[in-house]
Amino acid sequence: MNKRGQVVVEYLLIMVLMVAIAAGLTKKLVGRGEDDSSQGMIIQSWSRMIKVIGNDLPDCATQQNFNTPNCPN
Repeated sequence: MNKRGQVVVEYLLIMVLMVAIAAGLTKKLVGRGEDDSSQGMIIQSWSRMIKVIGNDLPDCATQQNFNTPNCPN
């Protein structure tokens, strides 16, 4: 009888640990925040890709810098 209770307690402790790890990973990978430093890695990368695509001017073949939408002529 005593072993059965110990198994339940160990199972619950492992579950709590796994939930804490999952929450930490979620925050670090896809966490959203007000500024760039508090966002997760995937969200930051996705935001950079969207900005580069948005700054790519379709009729400017000489554009080298995609951080700003300008076309050097």
